[in-house]
Amino acid sequence: MSMRYDQERKRIICRWEEPTKVVMNKKEGLINRSRMITVKVNDNGKLNSKDIRRHRKHPMFRYIDRFNKMLNSIDCFPQCEEGHQCAICGATGDVSPHFDVNRQSIIWLCREHLTESPKVNA
Repeated sequence: MSMRYDQERKRIICRWEEPTKVVMNKKEGLINRSRMITVKVNDNGKLNSKDIRRHRKHPMFRYIDRFNKMLNSIDCFPQCEEGHQCAICGATGDVSPHFDVNRQSIIWLCREHLTESPKVNA
């Protein structure tokens, strides 16, 4: 699972992979299917009520809600303030918050290092 806040689209994006059984030519196998949930965040930092109703019962929603509360605690809405730097290269421009599962905290990554967002098997 990886999770980040897209400041341009004002959405929290949660991605994960889940094993899916497939059958090809009468042979069974497993593939890792990539899944994603996006939840809109209002300018005041609250999750969109329509998205809450849609995803409330999904097991990943509690992680999204927790990440949103962490972003609210650092006053990240309507726009995260400047001054943060990429955890990998130290760049200060165009960075976005990601949830670091290992440290249970927020880290900042630039566009170049989006693919290096912390991941964990959920």
